[in-house]
Amino acid sequence: MPRLAPLLSLLLIAACAAPPPAPDPDAPAIAWAAKVCAGIPQITVAPQENAADLGAFVHTLSVALTQEADAIRAAGPPPVSDAKTMVDKALGTINAAQDSLRQAGSRLAQVQPGDAAGLQQAVVDVNAGMTGLADAGDPKATLRQNATLDRAFDKAAGC
Repeated sequence: MPRLAPLLSLLLIAACAAPPPAPDPDAPAIAWAAKVCAGIPQITVAPQENAADLGAFVHTLSVALTQEADAIRAAGPPPVSDAKTMVDKALGTINAAQDSLRQAGSRLAQVQPGDAAGLQQAVVDVNAGMTGLADAGDPKATLRQNATLDRAFDKAAGC
């Protein structure tokens, strides 16, 4: 047993002397992705069955998209080569979706209370005009087209 103690001591010393693991080469991109994710709001309000409530929901979506765009801009340029194109594309998608939401809000505002047929047609019109909104709802989908940013979003806290 006395021989075991020196061996254990050597193993402990060797373990303590081992160099720390190398930093993640994606660390700057991970920090950038975490900033973007921290600024993107979660929408929990579900639309209701009348034009006023649907209009309020459309407004909530528009505000959320503004916050998403602001979060991307506030994070600054991504520390990844060739990512500016993805950022510009994500912001362009958000802008297009906001245009669709403005049109949807205007269309819903025209529906008179109690006009079920008008509401139904407005919903059809709104759905037709918002086909690009799916991508804008998660601008990370566009940003993830860059392989480094894709890994960064996977690793970033809050994403």
